[in-house]
Amino acid sequence: MAPTSDSARSAISASPPVRAEETAECLGGEVHLAYAHRPESGVLAVAAHFSAETARGRARVRAAALDALHRLPDGVAVPCPPDDHRELCLSDFMPDPPSGRHSRVAGIGLLSHERYVLPAEVVWMGERDCRVEPTAVGVIGEEGVSGAIADLLAHDMVTRWWASPRMPLLRVSQHLATMIPGEAAEAAAALGLRVSAFALPGPDFQIAVVGVSGEGTTIATAAARTIGEAVAEAFLRALAARAQPWDSLSIADSLRRLTVWHREVDYLAYLEWSALDADGSAMDRPMPGDGESSWADIACRRFGHEPIVVTLGDTGEAVKVVCPGAACYRTVPPGTTLPCPVP
Repeated sequence: MAPTSDSARSAISASPPVRAEETAECLGGEVHLAYAHRPESGVLAVAAHFSAETARGRARVRAAALDALHRLPDGVAVPCPPDDHRELCLSDFMPDPPSGRHSRVAGIGLLSHERYVLPAEVVWMGERDCRVEPTAVGVIGEEGVSGAIADLLAHDMVTRWWASPRMPLLRVSQHLATMIPGEAAEAAAALGLRVSAFALPGPDFQIAVVGVSGEGTTIATAAARTIGEAVAEAFLRALAARAQPWDSLSIADSLRRLTVWHREVDYLAYLEWSALDADGSAMDRPMPGDGESSWADIACRRFGHEPIVVTLGDTGEAVKVVCPGAACYRTVPPGTTLPCPVP
């Protein structure tokens, strides 16, 4: 594996700026990193994109959602479920849930528009005195509710595959230059970075798993209609993860990233173990199907339950999407030798 030069480290590990919002360039200016800081809650959101404006928008929207979820206090929102609300419990989201919590928040079904009461443990962020690991999966970003649902699907499939890799991944690293700007791929190689890209086909959509390695690895996943779109998004997320200060993450997530960072050989070998070379013509080919199904419809078919959107604040802005049946909610710690690299 090629070593990472000092210039590579500085290009992808830029220190967070003092100002509330700022941008930086990496990979020779081919990728833009944007930072958005919320001092009240300590939230620092980092986003990456090939466009500086899009990166700033992503960081700004994500920081606002994370800020609301961090400041969600214990035991508020819905003290007693109204008659027109359907109540869901932790057991609807995870097996063998811990007991002792009674905090709840309200949500709305994206397909039925039914009103729900949800356990706050699957919604809030930040360090909490409970045994459920806070997860940023499903937090609303600039892509909106649809993007959050796609995030749920990607993490669910990768989490399940990691625990039981019965389906081979498709190795698409050799086609990277056709899925991201060629200059970005060339800059990564010139800086001594290795980009490992894999695809995992799902019904009506594609999942990408991308690792960016070189004296430490970050791995990210994304879902899209085509392999090319999914790989490009996962690549940007992996770069953003390299620039995210670990002390801005939850303890569980920072420990996971520390494990992945220092055991890059083990993780990449685990991915390569199952991989088969993909056909280059499949990079931009959509999955078979009607092509008209919304992400909410796809999630409902996969999980057996409609996704639920949570809105907070005076403006009623959507901040997170959750869904019973998704393998994104767990107790802490994960307790495996090689924990799944995506939370």
